[in-house]
Amino acid sequence: MKMKNSPILLSILFTVLALVFPAIAGAIITIKNISSSSSIFLIQFISTAAGVLVILWIMKKSKFSFRDFGFKKFKVEAWMAVIVVIELVPFLNGITDNDGFSAQYIFILLLFVIAVGFCEELIFRGLIFKYLSAKGLKVAILGSSILFGIGHLANLASGQDFLMTLLQIIFAFLFGLVCAEIVAKAKSIILPIVWHATHDFFAFLTDKSEPNVLAVSIYVFQCILLIGLAIYFWKALFTKKDKAGAVIINNEKPESYV
Repeated sequence: MKMKNSPILLSILFTVLALVFPAIAGAIITIKNISSSSSIFLIQFISTAAGVLVILWIMKKSKFSFRDFGFKKFKVEAWMAVIVVIELVPFLNGITDNDGFSAQYIFILLLFVIAVGFCEELIFRGLIFKYLSAKGLKVAILGSSILFGIGHLANLASGQDFLMTLLQIIFAFLFGLVCAEIVAKAKSIILPIVWHATHDFFAFLTDKSEPNVLAVSIYVFQCILLIGLAIYFWKALFTKKDKAGAVIINNEKPESYV
């Protein structure tokens, strides 16, 4: 089976690609024994930014245009208020004091999360979503979300608490599911990129890696809201009623992927 004719294999390889750039940054940080948060984020930004350039090059070389990958405007809708709540709730856990929150720290952190937002969304809701669309819209949504969740298993290797890492993986799957549904509905990847970068920025400001009751409760609450959004979009995408009131399924034709 040729790779170009196997969207599933390509999607797995793209998932591996998403792990390569953080791994490179991690190796440099470990070898150089760097401990400063600002320096760590700077190295991670450089590595991730390089990843964005690689991904954009892959997209340019593909049969699709950047517009096909979702580089389109999106309009503001009422359901976005739920996203705002999801992102503001973690502040109940307080703000983490890293490097004294210097202007340099905040600037480098912003650069890093923007790069991550672009890198991961272009891979999972861009390349993977587009190629899996050859198998159908449902496969593209669920497949890209599962791979996104699996990609966060790498957090276990960093020695993080098992319970909090498990919650992160569940959150990542649900986050990826909603983002994929947004791309499917709005035909735009811009909002997921902005949301992803914003989420990561707030996550670093309100670190909830410690397995306390409040941190766990925040994760659970966020997941419940994400499940609600996922159901809302799923019904909007796949369940419609004709004029007679009968329920029909919106089965879109698979897209070409080479």
